[in-house]
Amino acid sequence: MNKLKPAIYTSLILSTFLMIFTILDGGIWLFPIVFTYSFAGNLAYGAPVSLLSDWLTRKLVKGRLFIAAFIHAFFGAITYFVIDGFAWIAVICAIIFFFIDEWLKRKKTPGPHRENKRFYFTLGSVVCAVAIVMLGVNWISGNDQGEIIKNRYLIPEGYEGTIVIFYGMPDQPSLEKDGEFTVIPIEIESLPTLMRTDIERYGIYQTSTQDRGYSINQNQYFYVDEEGNRTRLEGECIHHRGGGDVTSSDGKEIVYDQFQVTNSACGEEFSLQGNERYSAQGREIGKYYNDQQGLDE
Repeated sequence: MNKLKPAIYTSLILSTFLMIFTILDGGIWLFPIVFTYSFAGNLAYGAPVSLLSDWLTRKLVKGRLFIAAFIHAFFGAITYFVIDGFAWIAVICAIIFFFIDEWLKRKKTPGPHRENKRFYFTLGSVVCAVAIVMLGVNWISGNDQGEIIKNRYLIPEGYEGTIVIFYGMPDQPSLEKDGEFTVIPIEIESLPTLMRTDIERYGIYQTSTQDRGYSINQNQYFYVDEEGNRTRLEGECIHHRGGGDVTSSDGKEIVYDQFQVTNSACGEEFSLQGNERYSAQGREIGKYYNDQQGLDE
């Protein structure tokens, strides 16, 4: 596949850049995570977009580079509607992918003009111009969202398993703020359908607050003991399962978030894959609350 090399090189460049940029904050562990997700995205989304760009611009001579760069950046930017605040990473990936793809094509061009300096100058100028425009649009749209919500989760000390947060629940308390963070005090309960199993106990919090935070990389997680002392949990102790929405019997939409936490199996594997038993626990929690509260998927 002629788009495999650009996908690999793009993922390596992005992963290395983010690792260097965050190395003082312990960002070395980001490399394999970023590479895995970016490579999957570049292969599943970036490569088809690049093939589409090649097809759309195949007959163009003048302006081909600019139009092709715009197509790559545009499709990177529209991921905003799916991954929200992380769309800027998709734009950067798209621009890097385009640059590398054009460079590889040029290397395969026969004849003495394949190293034409004008080509590389034009290519670099187009990349910079499109990147600035698309990132500027992304930044403006991000500012229009207003305040970025960042969550601080307070988890009873020692708990390991699934945690579910329901938003927009009637007759439940609203979330309180602590500075720039929204505080979510997790409660531990027992699930009747899992009684007498080692995953009977689960974490939950229900709130009437509608807005939930999407800044996963800025969220904080703490174990809290009986005296209120907090111990910070690192990112390798958290696995994000994502979330979704359900519709109550009166037609009201209720959204939820779900993640897993551990203190005995922290590491890259848990952060990426989670624990299968906790995943089964999460599914059972969803079924239980659908039945108990009249929620329909």
